[in-house]
Amino acid sequence: MFTYVSMKNFRSFSNICFNLEKRKDTPKKIAVVYGANGSGKTTLVHIFALLKRTLVTMRSRDMLKDIFENRIPIPKGTPIKSEVILDMIKSRLSNHEIENIIEEYKLKNSKENMVLEYGFVLDGSTGMYYIEMDGTSIIRERLEYKINKKRGCLFDIQKDFVVINSNVFLTEEFSLNIKNQIDMYWGKHTLLSILFFEMGDKTKEYIEKNVCENILKIINYFMQINYKIKNDHSADNMSLCVDTPMLCDFESGIVRKKDVDLLNKLEKILDKIIKALYTNVEKAYYKKVENENSIEYELILTKRIKNNVFDISFAAESTGTHELFDLLPYLVKAIDNKFVIIDEFGNGIHDLLTVKLIESINKLIKGQLIITTHNTLLMDQIVIKPEALYFIMVDGFDKNIKCVTDIEERLHPKYNYRNRYLTNDLYKDALPKLKNLSLDELVVLYKEK
Repeated sequence: MFTYVSMKNFRSFSNICFNLEKRKDTPKKIAVVYGANGSGKTTLVHIFALLKRTLVTMRSRDMLKDIFENRIPIPKGTPIKSEVILDMIKSRLSNHEIENIIEEYKLKNSKENMVLEYGFVLDGSTGMYYIEMDGTSIIRERLEYKINKKRGCLFDIQKDFVVINSNVFLTEEFSLNIKNQIDMYWGKHTLLSILFFEMGDKTKEYIEKNVCENILKIINYFMQINYKIKNDHSADNMSLCVDTPMLCDFESGIVRKKDVDLLNKLEKILDKIIKALYTNVEKAYYKKVENENSIEYELILTKRIKNNVFDISFAAESTGTHELFDLLPYLVKAIDNKFVIIDEFGNGIHDLLTVKLIESINKLIKGQLIITTHNTLLMDQIVIKPEALYFIMVDGFDKNIKCVTDIEERLHPKYNYRNRYLTNDLYKDALPKLKNLSLDELVVLYKEK
């Protein structure tokens, strides 16, 4: 789990630290972040999206090479022209090139480097990953974590300076191979990306014989980052790590016939959840169509409307209902010891339902859940402790992320933090700066012929 993230010249943050420690070296399991529109809540999600994206640049490079050399065939009978599909793939993969990542995230018009530092705890041991980028490439990368029994530097790489701990690579042959790849690729790709590519290119047994266990743990944990970014129309607006597609697409899809038992189990679970949330639903089930080797499924709700019962496709449900069920796989991941960060949590969902969601998972979380939200009702819930509440404070061009414990001189069990947030001067920099609003001129404009 992450204990802190510090960033310089990242999007709208010039120099800021997001501290997630409950106490020294103990990360918080849940954090709820508030801030005015445009204050940078979504930027916090992007800081973790960037970390995951830098891990796949080598794989993207390899796939792009195959596409440009026409090594990836498009199946016959595909309804979209093959060149259109290839252009779409090229566009998506190019988003993971380091130049594009830097252009997207680096503070505009800043001549200083973009610096990111992630503190984390894995298996009870602390670590730190540091990455620094100029306008076009990576100029420094450093990883600290447990080596044998003590924390140390696993590697520290700069353009003309490469230090790799002798315990990281277990054979001389593999060590030389990686050093050659660093000479060829580092700067446009991180060492972690190079290693992640090797993990996909070689057998599991080969990697385990050649790379120390600890660095593999770190790469796997970073790759298990799950994020959801609201109103982001790029190809990287979400990342959900699931092995079975139906577990992230409840509504409809196609499964192999051998997975029908899993589909039936999911059907029973969704039936219970939906009936608990909506009193007018009598049953939720999957309409199934069997093909030769697969089953098409569609979620159907049996609803009572006055004295009549209707079967209605889940696809016809409200935007809020879809948003609620889109969240469920992410919440399950937080329960399952994974890291999850969600932007605009509960947007479009009734406030009380949002509260119910948090209440239902709070004690079950084994991983880490960070959410940004405008739902101030969450501040009133007993399950949300004051130390879980964060506020993005904006004073002119300066921004900070402060926990309640950084703002209040003392915490009191009778404090209503929702009221204090809305009325207390201590939180004034976390609230929108409101001025007199007049729509008169706009009204006149609409009346003009």
